[in-house]
Amino acid sequence: MDTRGGRLALVRGGSAQEFTVTLRNGNSVDHRHLLVAFQMELLVGEPGDRPGSGPGFLLERYDRTSGAWHPAELRVANDAGPLSLYTGGGPLARDAVRVERYRLRATAGGPTGSTPVVVSFVDTDTDREAAAHVLLGHSTG
Repeated sequence: MDTRGGRLALVRGGSAQEFTVTLRNGNSVDHRHLLVAFQMELLVGEPGDRPGSGPGFLLERYDRTSGAWHPAELRVANDAGPLSLYTGGGPLARDAVRVERYRLRATAGGPTGSTPVVVSFVDTDTDREAAAHVLLGHSTG
């Protein structure tokens, strides 16, 4: 994971902040469908923070082929989603490296607070994590 400053510091209604996820397959198997999945818990604000009234966040993935940003799924929940519900993902051959670009924006009506974004790497053919998840620090003010 790479982002400016090592974490995301969003402002409701402000501009999106970009980050990259680098996948390195030093494994002994090729992955036909390896998905980068994102989840964060419901934000718990500090005293005086205002509750949200809208969807909260917009996550997008950059598509190199079209040169455009497209919506990506960000699950906001306080429990882990079953891996069998994830679909899609792209190939990652043995010893291959893939870099994916994302950006996250806090909507004007969303909540404030702080919780990390959990980034998981799901092999959707086997419904298993291909690597340990990582945490991306995040706060929204």
